[in-house]
Amino acid sequence: MKISQVIEAGSVKGFYVSSWSDNELELHVEDGTVKVNLPEDVMKRLHKSLGEKLTTLAKKRVDEAKELAETEDE
Repeated sequence: MKISQVIEAGSVKGFYVSSWSDNELELHVEDGTVKVNLPEDVMKRLHKSLGEKLTTLAKKRVDEAKELAETEDE
């Protein structure tokens, strides 16, 4: 039997990665804190996914800025 639980905690306001525990991550949300323990392989995948997402967002911002500059030049 598999049991799962979904926690709707709202927006993340901040985070903390423990320097005492190698794999503890705290997400500070609107009304509290969500703590999770992440194995190293999961942390690596999270790091990679966040990097890819940030790269995509940065490219989108650059494209939007170029488009805005072009429309202002006209």
